Amino acid sequence: MPLTKKLAADFCFALQIALALVSGGSEFLRLLTTSQGVNLSWLASWLAFLLLNLTLTIRAHRSRPSRVTLQTVLSYAAWTTVIAACLGALLWQGTELWDAKDTLTASAVGLGVIVIGLQARRRSLNLTDPLVNAGFAVCFIGLPQLTLAYKIFTVGGEGMAGLMLLAGHIGILTRLGQLWFALREAGWDRNRQGAALSELANEGTWLLVTLAWVVK
Repeated sequence: MPLTKKLAADFCFALQIALALVSGGSEFLRLLTTSQGVNLSWLASWLAFLLLNLTLTIRAHRSRPSRVTLQTVLSYAAWTTVIAACLGALLWQGTELWDAKDTLTASAVGLGVIVIGLQARRRSLNLTDPLVNAGFAVCFIGLPQLTLAYKIFTVGGEGMAGLMLLAGHIGILTRLGQLWFALREAGWDRNRQGAALSELANEGTWLLVTLAWVVK
């Protein structure tokens, strides 16, 4: 990899770690005081999404290890850790943990997972296939963020730190950048395709969350 691209990849990695720590830390502290506008189902689904993409990037790294693929794995590991901490803070606070919107979200995600599982079976694809996992990841991130946007628009979003919203966009775009660098360095396999597709769905629905927060 040319030096300029290597430096760009290193910058994306450093930015990912910084964003995870700063934005995740700010959201963790915010959730210790208020959870207004934050769905339990959203954080739980986001954690599931990250775990799926972490699995995809680990597989991609094992199939063809490189500096960039390792950085991508570590980026997802960092985000997984901070979102798990935020979920723990929300559970520890113990107020307004589950409401009708959480039930709607969980039902929609469950239905989406079932539909994708049935489609995979119809096409003789294993449930561990990277693109099937990507479909699951889209359900876990896209559907909950749609209901999160609605909840923020209807009840307010004081439980959502503005820094978290901004960092979310920067984080998604730089993770897509890392996947692009990994593609150029290690090739475009199904694991990277799956991770990229789920991140595109992540960005699209996160834009709606941000719009709801700004309008409200």
